[in-house]
Amino acid sequence: MKKILATVGLLIALVIMGCSKDNSPYSYPNESTIYSETNKINFRELLVILKPYTMVDNQKKYILTDSLFNVHFSVNGNEWGKFNSAKTDTTRYQDEMFNDFKVTDEVVKYPVIAPFQTAKDTLTTAGEYSDLLNAYFTLEPGFYICNVESFEFRDENGVMKKVETTIIEPVEIKENLRSAFIGEFEILINE
Repeated sequence: MKKILATVGLLIALVIMGCSKDNSPYSYPNESTIYSETNKINFRELLVILKPYTMVDNQKKYILTDSLFNVHFSVNGNEWGKFNSAKTDTTRYQDEMFNDFKVTDEVVKYPVIAPFQTAKDTLTTAGEYSDLLNAYFTLEPGFYICNVESFEFRDENGVMKKVETTIIEPVEIKENLRSAFIGEFEILINE
């Protein structure tokens, strides 16, 4: 009888814990979802390089900022996530002010790595596992359509500016490769 009561108590506790969630988005586990016969190399990330620019007196001037924020990805219409670019050392560039942000004549590349994993590496409740299974997006080897929908950057006044993009590219996911490169894109910022 004690064993039955303990089991029932444990199930009730799991149900209660599973019902309380913090609304954190679950995307993907750290393990690969791409099938590999050798299971040696796991698919981990999408890569893209963004080069935002504006036109000043009919000349391209590249936006100079520390980082691009909330670069929004989707794959085949499914949410992939939002990621920040790598930090950029802005002291290496000669810059000038245009409107409320710095620009430079030199091409500035902002690499974005979009990892294929969750913000939470440890799932503890039945609800977390259920959310993960419902949101699980499996990429098997093949071609997909990747959309870089938008990104944000901070101007010199600290104000975040959101930029919608038209980047829609096919990307091939290959078996036994760690990452897939979407491409390099120049994006006109109209200010």
